[in-house]
Amino acid sequence: MKKLLAILLVLCCTFALFANAATEEAAPKASGKESWGPAPEGTKEVLIWTFYGETMKNQYQQIVDAFNASQTKYHVTVEYQGGQAEVAAKLASTENSALPAAFHGAVENTAQFATSGYAVPMQEFIDLDEAGWPELATTWDAIKSAYQDQEGKLWAYPQGYSYGALFYNADMLKAAGIDPATIKSTDDLLAACRKLKEGGYCSTPIGFHPDGFYFNEMLAREGIMYYDNANGYKGDITKCLYVSDSKVNATVAKMLDFYQTLHREGLAVPYGSNYQKEVLPEMGTHNCCFFIGVVSITTKILDVAKDFTVGVQPLISVTAEGSRKGEMAGGTGLFIADNGDKWAQQGAYEFAKFASQAEQAGYFASVTGYLAPNKGAYESQVYKAFLEKCPTFASIYESLAQSDDSGNNPYIPIGTQMKAANKLAIQTVSSDPTADIQAVIKTANDTIQEAIDLYNLSK
Repeated sequence: MKKLLAILLVLCCTFALFANAATEEAAPKASGKESWGPAPEGTKEVLIWTFYGETMKNQYQQIVDAFNASQTKYHVTVEYQGGQAEVAAKLASTENSALPAAFHGAVENTAQFATSGYAVPMQEFIDLDEAGWPELATTWDAIKSAYQDQEGKLWAYPQGYSYGALFYNADMLKAAGIDPATIKSTDDLLAACRKLKEGGYCSTPIGFHPDGFYFNEMLAREGIMYYDNANGYKGDITKCLYVSDSKVNATVAKMLDFYQTLHREGLAVPYGSNYQKEVLPEMGTHNCCFFIGVVSITTKILDVAKDFTVGVQPLISVTAEGSRKGEMAGGTGLFIADNGDKWAQQGAYEFAKFASQAEQAGYFASVTGYLAPNKGAYESQVYKAFLEKCPTFASIYESLAQSDDSGNNPYIPIGTQMKAANKLAIQTVSSDPTADIQAVIKTANDTIQEAIDLYNLSK
């Protein structure tokens, strides 16, 4: 009898478990905002970590103040955490629950943030947004795609978008009979620099913002993929192609020869010079005509251009055959942190939408030199006033309107190592006129390949 009762008891427990499981399966699961729990009462605090320096942080604070004054559901506070490297290190070393609601990150590190575990895709909130985000629809495709992952999910929105450009003293070029519109490749730029020096127009025709970013930017303008699997957008990157792909190798070699020739012939301010303290002052005194830098430096160039007209156009390609359709992204995006607080994350998303509005984004672009990220910001009155100071800036947007996504940053979280290797390659050939370019390329290739292999092994 006891044995029979035991068996019946086990059967009853088993049936109960199945019944509970069936009930749980039948019960509708909470989805979307329903799974977040009740909305907070009062004002929700939204913390953003930034690497913006004092001047830019003050400019950004005006947008924050305007957002806080526009509604009472959220209150945004911005905390400075050091430079880009310091912010990234703090994010990686902080428990998720202690993370802010959002943080500023470099766009070239989108893959790093998307695979890090301390960020969530902004796409998650876009998909739940019943009100819609009109500014997102008019954001330039090349800008928007720079913040997307391999599946097309958006991870951030630009709050300081930049990319490489060629600045010049328009008056000097006119006097020398050089049409800037004809400068499209490294050969064109080298010829212009030689003409300026030989004609006595300036002593060192060109200077640089020394950063490995421009290495990839010029390859993007060329229109070639320099990592396998379409730079990581059609599968994971497993190989750097600097050496193994003949077209990539020839293009990289020609680009490095451009830097080496400029410095060997005394046509350039020494590579590695501080652009604010050493290069831009040379432009201000007419000793330098051209400057390769990012568009966010525009306001600094305008500050030194007291007696000449500043011109700017999209960065050149390596060869005359370059497509010049790719627009490599630079600058800063607002990423939503994975701190587990969905309502704070929602507040960060609402702030991103607000900051993208014409008046706000147009203002920030006009005072920083960053690009207006969408058409509304570009057409705003405050940004139109900025364009009057540098009319040729419109050429940047003409290029953006014709751009595609071929210039996206390689999708792999080794951006720091990649930029360092590329910068060293440029620095080596610029400082040593006898440097073996193929040996320099191999060193860069091997360094980057090691970083790729180590990352893939860690996955």
